[in-house]
Amino acid sequence: MADRLGTSQWSVPEARSMVARLRHVAGDNPEYDGVELFIALCDYLDQLYGGTGFDYVFTGAERQALADAVRQVRGHSVVPDPSGERLIQPVNAAVTLVEGRALTTWLEERDGWQQEVGKALRALYTYLDQLYGGPGAFNELLTTTERKRVAAR
Repeated sequence: MADRLGTSQWSVPEARSMVARLRHVAGDNPEYDGVELFIALCDYLDQLYGGTGFDYVFTGAERQALADAVRQVRGHSVVPDPSGERLIQPVNAAVTLVEGRALTTWLEERDGWQQEVGKALRALYTYLDQLYGGPGAFNELLTTTERKRVAAR
């Protein structure tokens, strides 16, 4: 298991705690959308992880088992969607998958806490890409039923 979220200074629990607090200072702007996106992706990973919840990034055999379960549930070869049609699927009320990737890049280019949120988001997207089959493969959300099947692995 990995303690840090990619190049972020934060571990998963630290990031979740910090981002939850930032919800109150982010205001109604792109930073707030980034905070909400981070929370939504963590909630999504909570569901994929099942009873344990998303408290750390799986590595090794644990990551492979989760990735195998995700791919099995998806039931098709994992290829990024060149048309981007599935990427328009909303992650939360404000941001779609493709908008979230662009927002992540924008946040990474900022300073301070905004950059840390961007780095943490980049780590989540990278992790989800790995679970889905490789770079750009996280291009659709599993249904609630599919998430339950993954969590039951």
